[in-house]
Amino acid sequence: MLSKCYKSIPFLLMTLVIGAISAYDNTLNFIFMQTLPTDEQNPFALWIIKNHGVGGLIHLKAITTMIAVLIMCCLSFIRQYRLALIPVLVIQLALFYYLTFHTLLGAGIFGNGDGEVITPFAYYWDFIATGKIPDIYNVFDTDNLIAH
Repeated sequence: MLSKCYKSIPFLLMTLVIGAISAYDNTLNFIFMQTLPTDEQNPFALWIIKNHGVGGLIHLKAITTMIAVLIMCCLSFIRQYRLALIPVLVIQLALFYYLTFHTLLGAGIFGNGDGEVITPFAYYWDFIATGKIPDIYNVFDTDNLIAH
């Protein structure tokens, strides 16, 4: 029984990373709520924003992340199914790269005016460290949290 638990540890760690990246993604949704209705590239997420607002998207992603992490924790202990976590981890790592660095290589819209590029991770860390939403656009309006 104990050896079964030891063999599950790498898969539980994968689940932790997957859940953390999903939480990072959802936190960025909150930080960038001002432009999310125009910048979101996922058509399903755009539909949710249109019908339920950014707040609806944030709530749905939080709930589904918790459910997915719970299922992945259970799968970590089932030898036949735990390998399914590997492609999920690869996809989440690609998502992290896309969210954090893709814009920097493309249009570079996260500049601070001095030519210095600021990554979304810097905004995320500022939010985590201070508990305040970074004033990216010099305006913060919570109207985007609800559907219009």
